[in-house]
Amino acid sequence: MFRWLLVPLIGAFIGWFTNVLAIRLLFRPLRPWSFLGWTLQGLIPRRRQEIASSVAEVIDKELLPWREIVQGLYRPEIEARLTEAVVQVAGRRFIERLPSFLPPKVKETIARLLENSLRQELPAALRELEELLLSSRGINFSLGKLAARKINSLDLEQAEKIILQVASRELRYIELVGGVLGFLIGLVQAALLR
Repeated sequence: MFRWLLVPLIGAFIGWFTNVLAIRLLFRPLRPWSFLGWTLQGLIPRRRQEIASSVAEVIDKELLPWREIVQGLYRPEIEARLTEAVVQVAGRRFIERLPSFLPPKVKETIARLLENSLRQELPAALRELEELLLSSRGINFSLGKLAARKINSLDLEQAEKIILQVASRELRYIELVGGVLGFLIGLVQAALLR
């Protein structure tokens, strides 16, 4: 009876502990540490640049491609709101810059003409801007490269904290699965020890 309890508990502890250790070794040690000719450093700190490059590629190709971002920004409702915002700001600023000796009615008429002209011309100008942004002559912008720079600039402890914060439940689950599997393997071993 003793082996049916002790061997599975030892297996559970070993399974849990090895998974806890493996998870910690993803991050630790943060700086390279040499011991008997071996250099030990956590996987994420050691391969941070590669990971950042991979994240950048996934962001740019799969998650947030530039073409989809630009096309998403140029929907009719956004175009209408943007046009109205530009008309309001331009109209107000234009009136402020008109000479003070002009009568208010003249200022209002000029402002209305400007606003009407902007309402007519801005949608076409926005479509031209969209085409420019999507063409090879457009802005070569990469959210992925921006993310990669941010990842590479993070302090290693800060990066570890962020990753653990995001994946804490999943990592605990991996630790527990190690314990459960170790317990089951311990039961099998106890049965084989007869």
